[in-house]
Amino acid sequence: MRTLLRSELFKITRRPRTYIGFGAILIIVLALEFAFFAEGETLIGLVFQNLESVFRLEGKIISVNFLTYMLLNVLIIHVPILICLVTGDIISGEAANGSLRLLLQRPYGRVKIYMAKWLAGTIYTIGLILFLALSSYILGYLLFGEGDLIVFRKGIHVFEASDVSWRFVYAFGMGILSMMVVASLSIMISSFTSNSIGPIVGTIAILIVLNIISTVAVNLMQPVLPYIFTTHFIKWQYFFETEIEWSAIYTGVFVQIGYIILFTTIGLVNFKRKDILT
Repeated sequence: MRTLLRSELFKITRRPRTYIGFGAILIIVLALEFAFFAEGETLIGLVFQNLESVFRLEGKIISVNFLTYMLLNVLIIHVPILICLVTGDIISGEAANGSLRLLLQRPYGRVKIYMAKWLAGTIYTIGLILFLALSSYILGYLLFGEGDLIVFRKGIHVFEASDVSWRFVYAFGMGILSMMVVASLSIMISSFTSNSIGPIVGTIAILIVLNIISTVAVNLMQPVLPYIFTTHFIKWQYFFETEIEWSAIYTGVFVQIGYIILFTTIGLVNFKRKDILT
């Protein structure tokens, strides 16, 4: 299993598209943080202009904590797409170029092969999220330093700088779990096709449809929302509330773990039955 996993990780590192995700995240981090560095006071003024008659804000608002919190929002839209570029190709790409058939001729069971690919995709996913966390924090700290965090969520929450580190750890942990759902989904779809584009486009299409349902759901669909995995992609925001809704967070964790198991099981069963003809 270790040999298979090392082989899969090596394949991922050799693919140019692997580095698109890291490059895109770096560009997003640089663009946002340097924009605030250059025009931060103006941008903050636009955000708080409607509150000036009610609140008087003093001290440094823009800090590493503020920028890291803002950059966490790319987990909802941008990062899933970047993950699909790699995990959606992890089986179907090899089926298309014929290398999967050669792999199956080696003395490894299909279960081990699939799980090695799943673990490799998961490691890539975790690495991408950790890169987002580290690049956001390191550059933000160099440009802005420490500071308290102001969050607009169900009101206004102000957290002291000493009270945010653990919140970010849990938030990024929740983000990793959400992105593991995306990776498991795209690998599952990848097991059904021999076209590397299909799983990428299919996963993105599913995410878009489910995000729209989660956002604009009418009363008829409200009972279904807790069971849609994209509904829980924003649960990391719950750690930035004065009174944390732990029950909602636990629900999000269990639902997403359930989807990871479901997608992995379906993909594994299909991969065991899959005819590899090329």
